[in-house]
Amino acid sequence: MPLTRWKKLSTRDIIRERWVRLRADRVELAPGHILDPYYVLEEHEWVHVVALNAERQVLLVRQYRYAGDVFTWELPGGLADDPTEDLLVAAQRELREETGATAPRWRHIASPFPCPGRQNNRVHAYLAEDAAVTDAPHLDPSEAIESAWHSIPAMLDLIRRGEFQQANHIALFYLTLDTLGLLTHRAP
Repeated sequence: MPLTRWKKLSTRDIIRERWVRLRADRVELAPGHILDPYYVLEEHEWVHVVALNAERQVLLVRQYRYAGDVFTWELPGGLADDPTEDLLVAAQRELREETGATAPRWRHIASPFPCPGRQNNRVHAYLAEDAAVTDAPHLDPSEAIESAWHSIPAMLDLIRRGEFQQANHIALFYLTLDTLGLLTHRAP
C-alpha cells in the first residue's frame, strides 16, 4: 500500500477534560480500507528544560510517578497551561516552579513528538544556560519534588542504572549534548 494521509471520516469523544482528550476516530487508510476505532490522545504541549549551571552540571528533579509506580529523576518541565501559552515562557515557569531556578540564556533544542502514532502533542526541549537556584520552588499541592545538580557523567550513570528513565527525557538530554558539541562518537 502506498504512503498516503489517512482520511478522518468521523470522531467521537471517549474522554474530554481540561488536561486530556481521548477520541475515537473512524479513518480511511486507503480507498475502502476503514479502521474503526482509531484512538488518539490529545494533550497540551509539553515543555522540558535541560538546565546547566556554570560548571555544566544538570539540574534534575526527582518525584514519584504513579502510573509507573516509580521514583525517578527527570528534567524539570510539564504541560503548557493552555494552548495559547508561549512555550519558552512555559519552560521558564516550570523550571522556576519546580526548582526555584532561573537562567539568563535560553535556547530551543527540539520539538519531537512523544508518540505520533497515538498522541498529537509535542515535547519541546529548551536549554537554560548558566542556571542558578534563585528562589524556593513553588509546587502545586499535588507535587512532592526534590531537585539536585548532577554532572554529565553522573547523568549518564543515572541513565545506565535506570534511575533517569523517561525515554523522552533521555532523548532530549542527548539532543542537548549534541547541540552543545559534547557527544563523542565511539566506534563499536
